[in-house]
Amino acid sequence: MSQAPSLSRTTSSDLPHTEELDREVQAVLDQVRRDGDRAVRDLTMRFDGVAPEPSRVDPKEIERALDQAPAALVEALRASAANLTRVGLAQRFSEEVVDVRPGVRVWRIWRPLQRVGVYVPGGRAPYPSSVLMLCVPARLAGCAEVVICSPPGKDGLPAQNILVAAAVAGVTEIHAVGGAQAVAAMAYGTETISRVDKVFGPGNAHVTAAKRLVSGDVAVDMPAGPSEVIVVSDGSVPSGWLVADLEAQAEHAPDALGILVSTDPAQAEEIARLVDPKYATQIRVRSVASMEAALEVANAFGPEHLILACRDAESWLGSVTHAGSVFLGSHSPAAAGDYATGANHVIPTGGAVRAYSPLGLEAFGRTLQVQAISPQGLARLAPVVEPLARAEGFLAHLRSVQTRLDTTAAAERHFPQPRRNVAAMHPYHWEASDAEVAKRAGISEGEVLRFDTNTCPWVGATLADLDQQELNEYPDSNYPGLVSAVAEYASCPRDTITVGAGADELLQLLALAFIGPGDPAVIPSPSYAMYLTLTEAAGGLPVMAPVSEPDGVMRSARQARVTWLCNPNNPTGELLPTGFVDELARQSAGLVVVDEAYFEFSQSTCVPLVRELGNLVVVRTLSKAFGLAGARVGYAISGPEVAATLARVRPPASLSTTSAALGTRALKDAPTMRARVQALLQDRQSLAGAIRAMGFTVSPSSTNFLLVSCPLGLADFLEAKGLVVRRFPQGHALRGWMRITVRSGRENARLLERLVAWDGPRAS
Repeated sequence: MSQAPSLSRTTSSDLPHTEELDREVQAVLDQVRRDGDRAVRDLTMRFDGVAPEPSRVDPKEIERALDQAPAALVEALRASAANLTRVGLAQRFSEEVVDVRPGVRVWRIWRPLQRVGVYVPGGRAPYPSSVLMLCVPARLAGCAEVVICSPPGKDGLPAQNILVAAAVAGVTEIHAVGGAQAVAAMAYGTETISRVDKVFGPGNAHVTAAKRLVSGDVAVDMPAGPSEVIVVSDGSVPSGWLVADLEAQAEHAPDALGILVSTDPAQAEEIARLVDPKYATQIRVRSVASMEAALEVANAFGPEHLILACRDAESWLGSVTHAGSVFLGSHSPAAAGDYATGANHVIPTGGAVRAYSPLGLEAFGRTLQVQAISPQGLARLAPVVEPLARAEGFLAHLRSVQTRLDTTAAAERHFPQPRRNVAAMHPYHWEASDAEVAKRAGISEGEVLRFDTNTCPWVGATLADLDQQELNEYPDSNYPGLVSAVAEYASCPRDTITVGAGADELLQLLALAFIGPGDPAVIPSPSYAMYLTLTEAAGGLPVMAPVSEPDGVMRSARQARVTWLCNPNNPTGELLPTGFVDELARQSAGLVVVDEAYFEFSQSTCVPLVRELGNLVVVRTLSKAFGLAGARVGYAISGPEVAATLARVRPPASLSTTSAALGTRALKDAPTMRARVQALLQDRQSLAGAIRAMGFTVSPSSTNFLLVSCPLGLADFLEAKGLVVRRFPQGHALRGWMRITVRSGRENARLLERLVAWDGPRAS
């Protein structure tokens, strides 16, 4: 076979006559523009043999189609929509305010299109997948109205599968109208079909011509024509797989095109023999000398789909300049992208990828540019405006600035804007400090008892237990002694361990490394409040899932970038089954973080699962059972890949020399810790029993704290005597409850005395 430096797009010279087609389509457009609904009915009867009146599909028909559809189809459509949603959320517009100079701010804000029209073909084969690809991003973008036009069948309705997909996608309006007359109705409006802001969707030659001809009056999405794929192969992928890829493209339509460009001549010859003869005019096979040459051919052609079926496929991605959707590696067929990956399959064809992108969220809206200038900021811009205005002869421009200048204005107090997500985030809710409580209660700070912090009543390792510390030098950022102690205590390899300044720093590093703007992060509710704070600070999208509905948490986690799990849960004290975490991690595409701050009290751990699940991370702290809250020592156990990622973002020496030494010492004295934990668990049982005996509700707990009913006024009553419990703000799922840390017997007795004195109700 000869080397082919380039490929033509046409297989014959028998092309449609563009001028004749345009005249025919223009006549249809003019008729609809002039006569509205009457023209739509007449043209639909002429081309489809049926003209439903009215054209709008009754919502009951859509519901009926959904009810009667095969369950497997509905589930597949919903799964595909969920994947599209996951990808689409990452495409949401996000830009920060730019402080150009002090007092001069510029930014852009997103505005969705209000009404969009989607054309869905219904001829040879209706494509429900295209409904999702076009309508799910529109809904995510915020479009208020999403309208579908699709040709009617003999029953006067669009294809049933299209109605089913429209129901799944949340379409607001469907019309049984096809062809160029549908494009005209959406572009110009009729008595029944209101004009849209933009027309989307593929179609036959008449629909494509109609979109091109109305583009001066209404926005359209992209040039669309026959579907096409180029498969670049180095001979490392089985020939049968590649034949299937080529034939899958050819079956779209008689003018669809599949091209193999291979660096293995023997494989190219084999594939040429294996191709079904009925696709002989649609599939071409070429061999070239090298991968560089193959990509040169592909870039020159600019295919809609490009499959890199070769070794180290990702390493060749940088050489791709012109392609719509790229599929990397032996197990990435274009068919997966057509239906399931969450990438959009609406892609420009005919070489238009040189200037157009695949359909994305951004196509369904636009931005507004905003500028805010203070008097002092305008004064700073005047020296830029004046010479440019004079050079262009626009003196009125200059006057519009000069007339506003106030040379006597006082200097402004300028500060840059924080990132939008930080300004809008929910900060962590803090209880009052010891000093504030003591002042209000009229007692000394030493008399304040913190039942809200979940710390332990004993002191762990102390400075007296340590050798003399040299604090004039930074600690070794690898913390070899502490890492070895963690490895021995947790029975895990050293390369799976990351240490940090408390569990909170490790949670922050995980958010920094794995959550970006718009990334969904699942947060069971109620749970540790810092998960919400960290997610919002990173710009992520919090997905709150009731902790009481594990199936809902599981479903949400499938699409999440990160799922936060506290096990046992804080503040409820409940324990998740290990099997639930196992299944969730296996189903989730993202990271699953299990916060085991209370592991020593529950003795339930997911650490063994980390060895086989690369997306699972366990985070622990020495603040609780080890009594080192003041030292701030924590560690994470993960696969080596995640540990290496955390090492990239972990600051050097964030854990002090002293804290690392205290942590090492405490871990080596684990037997003492375990004995104290057993004593505390007995105290927990006694405290819970005493509180229940008073008529309060106490939830079961696998931690060192209790969740107790808290009628209005009780928390303030306790705090008036210096006893601080964890209360929950208005709107919180646990409003009407308080969280009480189990402390020493003497300290618990002081709490019980105060509860006995409470003469109010016991329930919220």
